[in-house]
Amino acid sequence: MKLNFTSLEYFRKAAKMEHLTKAAEALHIAQPALSRTIRGLEEELGVTLFEREGRNIHLTRDGHILLKHAENFLQEYDEMQQEFADSKNLQQMTVNLAIHSATKLIPSFLAEFRKDHPEAMMEIINPKMEAAPKHTDLTLYSSIHHVENEHTVTLFRENLVMVLPLSDRHARLPYINLADFADRNYIAPPKGFVLRDILETYCGKAGFSPKIVMESDNPDTIHEFVNAGLGIALVPQMTWYNAYSGLASLPVGDMDCHRYLNLSWKTEGKLSLSAVLLREYIIDHFWEYVREKANSEFPM
Repeated sequence: MKLNFTSLEYFRKAAKMEHLTKAAEALHIAQPALSRTIRGLEEELGVTLFEREGRNIHLTRDGHILLKHAENFLQEYDEMQQEFADSKNLQQMTVNLAIHSATKLIPSFLAEFRKDHPEAMMEIINPKMEAAPKHTDLTLYSSIHHVENEHTVTLFRENLVMVLPLSDRHARLPYINLADFADRNYIAPPKGFVLRDILETYCGKAGFSPKIVMESDNPDTIHEFVNAGLGIALVPQMTWYNAYSGLASLPVGDMDCHRYLNLSWKTEGKLSLSAVLLREYIIDHFWEYVREKANSEFPM
């Protein structure tokens, strides 16, 4: 028989499962057909690929050589097929984006992206908790530390500010010291959100645990709670600019309070062309867009 994609796939399955009957069942073919395929490969290549041990089979040295090259070949084949599919279905390509941070700015930012790439179809995932789904194409999220690895890039560092009602006695100060606000009521996201972890971390550095009296993951709701005098909040300065409209927003003077905005992409499988284009667009333009948007609303 001639070496082909099917015979290599059959061989790989048998090598992984080390059992011809189980491999045949997984491939939905008869076991004799799988055995014939293996024998055909051995005859064509002039080598022995498996050794028998009871009902099980194990790769020989030559079998390991073929498996290494077969996996590389089949992976290249799968990627080629994906590229063909991307090329044929450019108008219907979908990229899914999980948004954990800067949720207010993303819609208008994506509108700018689609002006240049109207063929891109986007599925927006807005999960409640800040944990990146393993197979999500792109994930925008925040962290207290700078992140940089093969599948993640930090877009920018963002300062945090304390927001207070304008009637608060500290509202006209040029800055606040976090340690002076140990006895205040705080509005914060629920447990499990990065901003909650950041608040607790910085308050801990200032020597106290914040008294959380209200919880919300919605910037507008937090704004209303603070405006009603129910508490104060530590919020991002740029991406949450709308959360302190009509409130006093004061920088923290006794420590460097900040967070990082990061973009990660899936670690398994190949990104579609739309996902690659959006990833590069976010990396190249998102920080400038955030800065211009925030400054146009509230010059700093």
